[in-house]
Amino acid sequence: MDFDRRQLEKLLSMDDESFAALARSIASAAGASKMKTEMMLSNPDALKRRIASVSAEDAQKLIDSAGKEKSEEILRLLRERGVDLGQ
Repeated sequence: MDFDRRQLEKLLSMDDESFAALARSIASAAGASKMKTEMMLSNPDALKRRIASVSAEDAQKLIDSAGKEKSEEILRLLRERGVDLGQ
């Protein structure tokens, strides 16, 4: 995957409501706990700061750990919202 930092900035610049909706969709696709997801989304600015600090290498590791099917679903969800982080 060629990680695109500009696209990540686009994701992080989303308003909190849109960001939260997308994060919920991604978390669901990844099989994350709804309770943990809502806890993280209780402070969207803190979550955005955490995401902003992720290196391209760490992002790749996270995507790889999700498995191919889940990763493809997450990337599809992002692309539907105009964010293309790479292949």
